[in-house]
Amino acid sequence: MRRILVVDDEESTRELLALSLQSDGYEVLCAEDGYSAMEICANHPPQIVLTDIKMPGMDGIELLRRIKHLNADIEVIMITGHGQMELAIQALQLEASDFINKPISDNALSVALRRAEQKIWMREKLREYTENLECMLKQATDEIRKRYDFEHNLIQTSMDGIIVNDRDGNIILFSEGASRIYGYSREEAVCGLKVTSLYPEGEARRVKKLIYSQEYGGPGYLVNYETTARTKDGRLVPILLSAALLYEDGEEVGTVGYFKDITEVKELQARLLEQTRLAAMGEAMAEVAHGVKNILYGMKLGAYMVEKALSQGDRGRLEKGWDMVRKNMDRIARLSLEMLDYARGKSRRREAIAINDVINDVYQELSKRAQEEGVRLELETVCDLPYLFGDVEAFHSCVLNLMTNALEAFGEESVEKRVTLRTFVQENRWICVEVEDTGRGIPPEVQDKIFHPLFTTKGARGTGLGLAIAQKIVQELGGVMDFHTTPGRGTTFRLRFPLVTSQ
Repeated sequence: MRRILVVDDEESTRELLALSLQSDGYEVLCAEDGYSAMEICANHPPQIVLTDIKMPGMDGIELLRRIKHLNADIEVIMITGHGQMELAIQALQLEASDFINKPISDNALSVALRRAEQKIWMREKLREYTENLECMLKQATDEIRKRYDFEHNLIQTSMDGIIVNDRDGNIILFSEGASRIYGYSREEAVCGLKVTSLYPEGEARRVKKLIYSQEYGGPGYLVNYETTARTKDGRLVPILLSAALLYEDGEEVGTVGYFKDITEVKELQARLLEQTRLAAMGEAMAEVAHGVKNILYGMKLGAYMVEKALSQGDRGRLEKGWDMVRKNMDRIARLSLEMLDYARGKSRRREAIAINDVINDVYQELSKRAQEEGVRLELETVCDLPYLFGDVEAFHSCVLNLMTNALEAFGEESVEKRVTLRTFVQENRWICVEVEDTGRGIPPEVQDKIFHPLFTTKGARGTGLGLAIAQKIVQELGGVMDFHTTPGRGTTFRLRFPLVTSQ
């Protein structure tokens, strides 16, 4: 129930209004002048005051001013007589809720009270919303603070490195994990260090370009990309990098990168590869023994033919027997050398390899043989190919082996005999060397065995170690080798070396 104070110096008017308002459900207090009204407002504050303007002593305007000074939330409705419009306007300027004219009609009073009620309701709701908003804001602020502390601890205690940089490459967040990998303190990193200085020359630009591409997670992302980090002391460390662009109001503002040091993983992979290779060597010993036995059998047969030919003076049989001995001697010598190549450890030589120079050397070495065998040899190279770094002799041996295989890939049924040796750069990430032939192709049933040591489809002409050795050399140079073949149409072997390795 709302409380209304009626102020009028005429008793009959006060009583009449009090009866009317009580019948409408209000609690009604009455005052005969402004001083009594102020005392009631101080002790029993009403929500609404209904006051006459013309009163002896303190008039209604002064009473309005004092009530608003005491409590601005009290709504005051002014009662005016005819010819008091200026006073009514003055009252509204002093924030009176409304004014009604004498004689007071029930309708005018009802409208004025409803307006006052609405203003009180709106003010109460606004106060309620404000209080709730303050409470919600405090809760949200506390939640944000907790979340910030949690994320800050999460970032700083992460074993992985986390770096955030703006669009200009300035580092704005450098986690403890990043400090462990790079050797810079957080203060050193965020005070002037550019993100480009954390990679080998050109690699930061390449990473940025990949983030906008489709290759690793789609535009705006880079997922599990292996690259190299440059530490404070100049070491190159292999890392696995994931990154994402950061946006604010739809505009790119920076990049966040998550990365881990994969040095131990790479070392374990190398050990596993070495163990696998040695295990394969062990398994191959039985095959080697079998191959050597066949060779010795051939030599023994040749020697027998030579002895018989000498005793019988048969020169033709003598030459045939000696040729058999000589060929088997060549086979066992070649097998021994290739076994040594495959079994040797990783070469420690690290020199600049001009790929096109090696390619041209192999091309020249095999040109005469290709011409004699009716094979068209083609050379397609691109200029300004970046250098590889490693054992140049091993790389030459690898390419020569693939080219030799290609020349031997043709049968009598081959219509076109063509071998193409080409170099190119793929997607600005890989240096590629391809050896393509139009020969018989590789049958599906042996495609998963061609890199196994001592596996051969050449019979007595091959040792089965050529492709295994070539693959080993490519891996030692940091590259990968794969092939594509179509039976009856030919085979393409592709060597791919990451550009970063060349730097």
